[in-house]
Amino acid sequence: MTVDAAPIDAQTFEKYKPLIEKYNAQRVEDMKSYDPDFYAKCVEVIPSDEVLDTEPIDARKFLVELLSEKDLKIVNGYTIDDLISKQLDGSLTAVEIANAFIKSSIIAQLATNCVMQFLIPYALEKAQQLDAYLKENGKIVGPMHGIPISLKEHLDFKGKVTSAGYVALLEAVSSKHALTVDIFEKQGAIYHIRTAQPQSIMHLDTWNIISGRTRNALSTKLSPGGSSGGEAAAVAMHASIMGVGTDIGGSIRCPSAFGNLYGMRPTTKRNSLLHSTPGTGGQESIVATIGPLARSIDELDYYMEHYLNDGKPWETDPTCVPIPWRKPSLPEKIKIGVLNTDNLVTPYPAILRGLQTVAKQLKKHSDVFEIVDLAPYWFTEEEMEKIYTTNLVLYTIDGNKAQMSVFEKSGEPILPLTQHFFNFGGGNALSAYENRQHNTVRDEYQLKIFEKFFEKGTDGLGLDFILSPTYVGPAELPGQSLYWGYTSFWNLFDYPNVIFPTGVTHDPELDANVEKSSLKSNSYEKMAWLDNSGSLKYDPSDYVNGPVALQLTGKRFDDESVVSAVKRINEILNVERR
Repeated sequence: MTVDAAPIDAQTFEKYKPLIEKYNAQRVEDMKSYDPDFYAKCVEVIPSDEVLDTEPIDARKFLVELLSEKDLKIVNGYTIDDLISKQLDGSLTAVEIANAFIKSSIIAQLATNCVMQFLIPYALEKAQQLDAYLKENGKIVGPMHGIPISLKEHLDFKGKVTSAGYVALLEAVSSKHALTVDIFEKQGAIYHIRTAQPQSIMHLDTWNIISGRTRNALSTKLSPGGSSGGEAAAVAMHASIMGVGTDIGGSIRCPSAFGNLYGMRPTTKRNSLLHSTPGTGGQESIVATIGPLARSIDELDYYMEHYLNDGKPWETDPTCVPIPWRKPSLPEKIKIGVLNTDNLVTPYPAILRGLQTVAKQLKKHSDVFEIVDLAPYWFTEEEMEKIYTTNLVLYTIDGNKAQMSVFEKSGEPILPLTQHFFNFGGGNALSAYENRQHNTVRDEYQLKIFEKFFEKGTDGLGLDFILSPTYVGPAELPGQSLYWGYTSFWNLFDYPNVIFPTGVTHDPELDANVEKSSLKSNSYEKMAWLDNSGSLKYDPSDYVNGPVALQLTGKRFDDESVVSAVKRINEILNVERR
């Protein structure tokens, strides 16, 4: 897909075009030079960009067509525990594991365009060192020994360009690793790819001027979500065991849902973003966080446990709270409030069907779960308009000055979803007084949420968790991820969330009937459901292969319990590892 937007400054942007071409050419050269015959075979089998962009192709099928039986077993069949145990018993080496995932990442790149940068020589050298260490010492380096992990590109990587998707930063070489990168490397992780994020890192989609559009692995016609969409595509394509993403408005959760994965937005300050290249620094009204995208809830749990308990980020990053990953004790009967709609934007039929399916399954286990319909208790449409407006205004408190200062250096075109973000809250800079007034609204409702829904022994509902949509629909069409409210609501108030697959997929027949007259009249509902002419834009045929993954939310700093509850839900839904 091409970019129609004009450059901010055509003359300046012209000077950067050779840098873009060089950067992209290096990625192709990295794939070719690794194994010319394998690359040629991949190019022969995988369709053209035009076909991938216009047809709902499940790109995972190319793994079966292009990988050897052994490599396919490594990338498809083995969990982290399996890979660790097989290295210990000598049936697999770190080099064999690395090579299998390098090949699957090449397939993933050609099918989904998820990779910004390959780290192939780095990965193979690391794997050789790990094999030598195990042979000499009879033990592994750490809990991530030989485990291929993908990294969102805006996490700094020593000696490599970290552009964060900005053309102006194509010559910005990182002097050190991001702390999170360092933590897992010391535990034995193998880094072989750095993945794509959108321009400005502020889209629920993944499209930048440097590398272009990233596709959804499950349906290449659809969006992978954003801003960690490269991670979602890579993990869904089994190009890594798990990935590291970041989230300030839904950037881990939306891609996880679109890729039918497990993803976590931890409470802020538990994990570290130290030494990463941000979209904008100094944002304190809504704080970004960093966390995992994984193919199973057990592997997500493994990530968090070893990141915190072995990595201890608070010993290096003073902004991190010193809370280890604990073993939670869930109540004998888990009380879950089900939020079918936020009263501002109506979810698409597949999402409502997914919520109903999960609630119905949990109700069958009334000895374990108590299900509460939140419809009578949730905030009104008027309250939600106030909350979401505050939410949007606090994203653009500087009037987009920090973002524009970077774009103006290169003159690069502003993509439509970047402009959509710039328009949040009218795109106006706030005075210190106005900023504090909006922060007061944030703090007021953060307390209300706790008192109304989570607090026990008072007038509150005493919920343990809230189950809600992750996004208004299944995986979205490219460039159409406009409503952030189902995820950004929780960023504003900083309650932790885990995304989990439901086993439900969009069905063009079951999810067809929508009456325009049933929709609300507020501007956000219109934005999500109507086109510029005011006609219903929802077409059920657009979302073939679109998965339904839902969001479970718990109390602040009780992240472990949310993960544990998803494990219980997963047992009942019987959803297999992705």
